[in-house]
Order: sequence, then structure tokens, then C-alpha cells
Amino acid sequence: MSEAAIELARRSRGLAEADFTEELRIPSVGTLSRHREDCRQNAQWLLERFQRMGMDASLHEYGSGHPTVQAEWLAAPGRPLLTIYGHYDVQPPDPLQEWISGPFEPAIRDGSIYARGACDNKGQHLSSLKAAEYAFATGGPALNLRFLVEGEEEGGGEVLPHLLKTEAERLRSDFVFIHDGTLLQLLTGLRGNLYTEIEVTGAAIDLHSGAFGGLAPNPFNTLALILAGLKDRTGRVLIPGFYDAVKDPSPEELASWSTLPINEEMLLQLTGAPALEGEPGYSLLERNFTRPTLDVHGVMGGFTDEGSKTVIPARAAAKVSMRLVPDQDPFVILEALRRQAETLATPGTRVVVKQVGEVAWPILLDSQHVGIGAASRAFEAAFGQAPFLVRAGYSIPVVSDFAANLPDSKIFVSGFSGEDDGAHSPNERMVLDNFHRGTEMVLHLFDELAEA
Repeated sequence: MSEAAIELARRSRGLAEADFTEELRIPSVGTLSRHREDCRQNAQWLLERFQRMGMDASLHEYGSGHPTVQAEWLAAPGRPLLTIYGHYDVQPPDPLQEWISGPFEPAIRDGSIYARGACDNKGQHLSSLKAAEYAFATGGPALNLRFLVEGEEEGGGEVLPHLLKTEAERLRSDFVFIHDGTLLQLLTGLRGNLYTEIEVTGAAIDLHSGAFGGLAPNPFNTLALILAGLKDRTGRVLIPGFYDAVKDPSPEELASWSTLPINEEMLLQLTGAPALEGEPGYSLLERNFTRPTLDVHGVMGGFTDEGSKTVIPARAAAKVSMRLVPDQDPFVILEALRRQAETLATPGTRVVVKQVGEVAWPILLDSQHVGIGAASRAFEAAFGQAPFLVRAGYSIPVVSDFAANLPDSKIFVSGFSGEDDGAHSPNERMVLDNFHRGTEMVLHLFDELAEA
């Protein structure tokens, strides 16, 4: 089947790019309420395309969240069922002044298409959608097929988790392809994420620093002491018990990672930083894949306008997150953070540590199931190279949702976005050749999994 579908895909590249451009024009920023209707428009756009190719498609609604698009075709008796996951919501495009072309005005330059959502995640799920379209146009997929494309990945939400929890039996799948990864990488594990806010309060009101300096507690001074006491200059986290559950990677993993085309020079070029940091005694990839981290994202309070104002603020706060690794319990870590912050606080101040948003649990995935081999062969057929088996330093919360609710499914996580495609950044892009080859990879995947 794949040969005819691949030939059709190659003849239809111009039409596929037109669809890609059309979806990218929809400003489906899931975390901003003013884009609520744009998110629904994007969901409807996908729904109509699934229905057009003959799939049974609908929108799953729950509460006030953005709908999840679900589409399925179960007309291949005796063949396995593949569920493909993606998301249509995108990050806010700020800072706008750093975009060369408008974030929702797709532009093609030097073989890449630039727009918010190009690689995260519209180019990803659309390549799979187009593969399904070409398969249906040339006789139908070689296996049963389902899509779940949500609208709340970037900010967290309840719609897809509700669907997975309440309809787990109906959604049972032989394979789940989480289409939200990096080109030529199959993920065997992901770090989790615990996001917090540390708030320090002192006097009941802001005070004059001349009249009360040296007398009244300063929440900013205390917050600075707390933040400095959470991590040392080498990058090691100082929270007692933080590393107790952390395990080293296996020798086999370390040997496999040594062949990855990732080095310090490449990372310096990607980041634009003058130097890298991290715990001494661990390689670059160990620090990124298997070591937990702590980072400060923002500090709020006091006077921040131009000029001067001599005030002791009544409140100061910081946003702090921790990327956790398998076997670390986010809620144990949260309590340890609270104890450390309270220990570091100075007299006259009160400290509150709050969890912000939902926890993303760290996870290890089975790297030996037949879907991994099938995906590897599909990558090799489309891209001429087998993928690397790696862990990821980032979090994809939905992976844990699928693993918890569909425990018998063989899950694999990958994608067609390059490391330098700028997800979440100004001038986000996707290389069009990767987009088109990605469609061919999914067509090969259909055939490989059908025989797995």
C-alpha cells in the first residue's frame, strides 16, 4: 500500500504546504483567553479534514477547556490499532519584535516555513494527517487508525485526561504514537516538571527604606537568600533529600548516547551562551537526560519602573521549577522545598511555597517492544537513517496520561522537528523536507505496524 500512497504524497507536496500554511494562520494560542475562538476554529479545521477522508470524527468537550479532536477508522479487522497524538494549541508568540515575519503570517525562507506552531506541533500532527489522507486515497490504511489532537498541551488542561480516564476501554490501542518529539529520536524516558511559586512577606505595607531600613524585614533580601540556598555555583541542588531517589543510567544507555551528534560546540551555538553549566562529574547528556534540575524563571515584587523609589516591599515572590527524573516523587520534593525555604527564611518574614499548575511526572518507557523496531525501520525508509534511542530533558505530561490509562498500549514518542527549529521561540520553523519526509515515515509506519 505504501508505495502508491508515497507516490501520491510526493505529487501532492504543494497542496500539503498550502494546508500547512492555512493551519499556521490560525492563532490558536491555548493559554490566552482572547484566543479561545481561534482554538475552536483550529479544532473545527482538523475535524473537517478527518471527516472529509471518511473517518468517524467528533470534538470531545469537557468543562471550559479547548476541545480534543478525536477521529477513528476501525475497518481493518484482525489488524492492530494505532492511536496518533498531537496538539493544535501553540505558545504565545512574544516577543513580537524579534520575529522576522509575523508569527501567524507563515513565510517560507531557505526551505523552511516560519510561524508560531510550525514545529510545535502543527507540522507534526499535520504530517500524520496527510499520511492518513494519502492512505485512504489509495485503498485505505493497512491497520486501524485513531487520532487524538488536543488543544491544551502548552498550558495543561483537563479535556484529554478526562477523555482518557472516562473512555479508557473504548480507547484501548495496540500502539500509541506520541507525535511531539525530535527528528531521528525515539524517546525512552522523559523528565517530569514541578512548578512552584515561593512567596515571602514581611511588613503589612511597603515601608520607607530610610525610616525603617535596618529595622523592618525585607522580603526581597530574604527571597535572595532562599534562592541562593537552593542551588550552588556548580549547579547542584542543595535541598536535603533531593537526590535520594535518583538512579544512574545503565551502561547500555551511556554507550548508546555516546554516538549522538550532540556536543558542547553545538549546544553553545544553539543557546548563544558563552559557556554551559551543570553538575561536575556528569556528561552533557547525563545532565540533560538523567539529572534533576532547579531553575528560577521570574522574580516579582517591589519597584521595577524606571528611576528610583526607596521602598522596602511588603512582598516578594519567585517562580521556581524543578525538572525531575524517574523515581523522584514530585510531592515529596515539594515538601522538601518547603522545609528548605522555611529554614532559610530570616526573622520577621513568612514564607509560602505553592504548587503552580499540574505536576508532570517523570517516566521511563519500554524501549524493547515491537513498535520501536517498526518506527526505526519507518524512519530509515523515509530519512535514510535509523533513529537514536534517547531520553528527553523536557516533559510531555500526556505520555503519563496515556501510560496510566492505556497500560497495555505500546507507546513510542518521536517527531520530525529539528533541535534548532526554535520551538517556543521567535522565528519558530519547520524544514519542509522534514515535513514531507515525515509524512512518508508515517506511511511506512502504517505498513510496519500492520505486520508487527
